[in-house]
Formats: sequence, structure tokens, C-alpha cells
Amino acid sequence: MLSFLVTGFGAFPGAKYNPTMDLMAVLARRKERFARLGIRLETRVLPVSYAEIGPRLATLAAEIHPDAILHFGLAGRRKWISIETRAINRLHELNPDADGAYARAAEIVSDGPRVLRARAPVMQIAAALRRAKVATRLSQDAGRYLCNAAFYHSLLKPHAPSVGFIHVPRPGFSRPSFAAIVKSAEIAILITAVATRRFQPSKARQ
Repeated sequence: MLSFLVTGFGAFPGAKYNPTMDLMAVLARRKERFARLGIRLETRVLPVSYAEIGPRLATLAAEIHPDAILHFGLAGRRKWISIETRAINRLHELNPDADGAYARAAEIVSDGPRVLRARAPVMQIAAALRRAKVATRLSQDAGRYLCNAAFYHSLLKPHAPSVGFIHVPRPGFSRPSFAAIVKSAEIAILITAVATRRFQPSKARQ
């Protein structure tokens, strides 16, 4: 089985509702469906906490030993699904987390690489979502908040051979519906699983 960790986030200042938390609940109920396709799906809701995000991801990586990680986060001002292509070693020191705490430094990791590229099939995911009639764009800016930090931590370690991040908008008028977000997540998981197996022949044989 291909081990696949999928994560979302809870509420945070400015976003009392985070659809990625509900997304994790829906995907968790579909584990058996993914298992029939050779994917052991593990879903988690990450803490919106500067202090906890790095240790939490390290713990999950040690427990699950994922072959692939796909993070989902909320980009409330966007009107489309954003497939992130890179994480940047920066934090906005004026944005509090869910605990009301602020980033202690402008860098996620002191002296870490400035930019880390996604290790997910971003072009294929974007193309597939467009074929599914979901508004989708590639993005080079994952923000300066906990989404970007989670992405950066997972790429830096590395916690898995394949790592990607997808920002979703708030469902609503002129934006993808929650059903479309769920559909997009399933497509992204399947495409990432196929790409991961190509580089892990033993997994492909299983």
C-alpha cells in the first residue's frame, strides 16, 4: 500500500470556518475507497500554531512514514483552487496564530534555504482539475502564514518523497463549491499517488 498523509487546518483569526477541516472529515470516510486503489490514506487536522506546526509534522512523519504528503489550506480571498509550486522561508510577524501568538522570527528555519520547490506533479494536477471544470491556477506564493510554514517544513526534512500543497477558497458564489473542493482533493491524491509510484517501483508492484 502507498502511505499517503493528507492534512487540513482548523479555524484561525479572520477565518472562523475553515473548509479544509471538513474536507479531512469527508476524505476520512472514504478511506476504504482509496484502499481498494492501493492507497492507505491518513487524514489529519494540523494546529494553526507557530510553535506546534514543525514538531507536529515531524511526529506524523515518524508515525505514518508517508510516501506522499498533500497539505490543504484556506486562501479566503482567492476564487480558485491554487496548486502551490514552492514554499518560501518567510513568516509574517504581524499575523497571530489560533492561540494569539506571533511568529518569533521572520524565517521559518534560521539559515534555511530561501525557496523549496514542490515535489508533487503540480502541472498534472492543475491540468486534471481544469479538465474537471474546476477553476484552478498554479501559484508561486503560498503566503507567509502557517500554510507556507507547513509546506516548508515538509519539504525541508524531507518528511516524504512527494510533497505538495493546495490552497482552496471559501466555497460560495463565483467560487468552487465544497463538492468541487472534495472532488479536486480526490483527483490530486490519485494523480500524486500515480506519480509517486513511478519513482518507487516496489510500490508500483504492490
